[in-house]
Amino acid sequence: MTTRKSRLPATSENAERRAARKRLQAQYRAVYDAVVDILFEIDPIGVHVDHDVEKFVPEATSILARLRDARFAEDVESIVQQELRRWYGQRRLADQDPRRVARATIAICSAWNRFLDEAARS
Repeated sequence: MTTRKSRLPATSENAERRAARKRLQAQYRAVYDAVVDILFEIDPIGVHVDHDVEKFVPEATSILARLRDARFAEDVESIVQQELRRWYGQRRLADQDPRRVARATIAICSAWNRFLDEAARS
């Protein structure tokens, strides 16, 4: 006669994993929204002329995709500049206001650190 193990712990464990995944998705959505808002509000290279936040979705997405590799603020700055160069070209970046790029970088770094802190607590 074989005995069956109770599925209750596995079901509970799966529910916990799903809940953790939902929390992470919500947190990631919050950092994504924050990066889009930062790029829109600071407009680091002066490209937006209308009030369309969605204009910065591709840039925010490509920046976020690389932030996992960042270990220091300088890494974030490098990622932000590389992605802006990729999207807008070297010529447009040459005319950028370095203070605006620095403000955007600091704000993105802060948003990313908040995300990592919240994810670690979950």
